[in-house]
Amino acid sequence: MNLPLPELVKLGILQKQIPQYFFKYRTLEQLEKILENNSLWFSNPQDFNDPFDCQIVVDGNNNEEEIKQLIRRTVPPAVSDLQVAQLAKEATTIPGRWGKIINDSITNIIARNGVCCFAGNESNLLLWSHYSNAHKGVCLRFDALKDPDFFVFPLPVNYQSEYPNYNHLGDRQDILKSLILTKSNHWKYEEEQRILKTNDVGLHQFKKPALVEITFGCRCTEEEIKKYIELTKTHGFSATFKKAVKKHREYGLDFIIID
Repeated sequence: MNLPLPELVKLGILQKQIPQYFFKYRTLEQLEKILENNSLWFSNPQDFNDPFDCQIVVDGNNNEEEIKQLIRRTVPPAVSDLQVAQLAKEATTIPGRWGKIINDSITNIIARNGVCCFAGNESNLLLWSHYSNAHKGVCLRFDALKDPDFFVFPLPVNYQSEYPNYNHLGDRQDILKSLILTKSNHWKYEEEQRILKTNDVGLHQFKKPALVEITFGCRCTEEEIKKYIELTKTHGFSATFKKAVKKHREYGLDFIIID
């Protein structure tokens, strides 16, 4: 039986193959925009803050016949076999030509897709510092069961020390996975999940019940907390609220429920 993708998300959560909760570290200003239109931004991966993100090593060891097959698949039918053969010959004889063709193709593939990134928990000190204005922002908890359509389809990031290797002729089905789901080991602490919207960079709305919890950073003031709780309720959200506080004897955070 072929289930719709949202039903597969639900099934994956129930079978513990997909996490139920997704966390987003944001500044207070970003929170305000999220509340205004219950939307999250899906970025062009080329705009990510890590310049090593979405990088691969291109395996360009293809002969002229293989290159000809690729060109034939990608050019309009009106292009003659003679023209295709000429393009393939140029690709193998002009230094750097084939590499440029591949890199241009990869750039176009990346730029068309929107990606939204989520963390694995609310207690990561580095994420609070990096993405929540040095603990003066918030961490949002989303429940994928309350909006499985939005969370189609969460995929975990793979962390490794080297760029993934890619052959443009043999690995076309895996290019997005290789590009968008691979990062340096240095980022492993994020426990990141990514959602991909094909050909759709921009804002995407989620159902308001999916935002189930807002945790304020340990440096948020009482005035800020009060303001954003009221703003959350004004926009029709029913999220619960917590405040992060520093632990006394170790590096870490405790979380206090705000009534």
